[in-house]
Amino acid sequence: MTHDAGEKHPATIDDKLARALALAIAKMPRANLQQIASSAGISRATLYRISPTREGLVDMLTARANDHLQQALADAALDRPPAREALGRLTENVMKAREFYLFWSAMLWNSMLEVGDSSTPSLYGQTLEQFFLNGQQTGIFRIDMPAKWLATSYDYLLYAAIDSAQRGEIATVGLASMVERTLFGGISPIA
Repeated sequence: MTHDAGEKHPATIDDKLARALALAIAKMPRANLQQIASSAGISRATLYRISPTREGLVDMLTARANDHLQQALADAALDRPPAREALGRLTENVMKAREFYLFWSAMLWNSMLEVGDSSTPSLYGQTLEQFFLNGQQTGIFRIDMPAKWLATSYDYLLYAAIDSAQRGEIATVGLASMVERTLFGGISPIA
């Protein structure tokens, strides 16, 4: 019998616990349920009530992460100019649920490693790529860099900033601004 955690459990736990579980798995992608529970600060029994299998837990958190990330994208309104502010909105929105972003990234990379896929998808695939292409066509972004590469660069920079903040290497205050300044400093048209 297949356990469909993505539909059965998302409403059964609050966002705070879901974020703690997502972060636990992001830190230790191969962790068992006992290790996940311990890292999230709950008992194994409590975790078992949420999901009796690791796969079910991962499915539930993947659904929650996808919902949060898609909402961050929708709320950013990337088609509403100016482009710099639109990308800033996306960054801020992702930062609000950064544990889900770290989880989503960890699961994506594990999946890619397991199936031997060497592609490097960006956070929101074609939507983000189209955002950068539109910016190139209007002269906002450099045209000597492919839009797909710009989308991937943004995704990696965002991941590096969130991961560094999670590790305590940099402060979370001003993190979105730092990502924005770093990215735009490197992709603005050369004068």
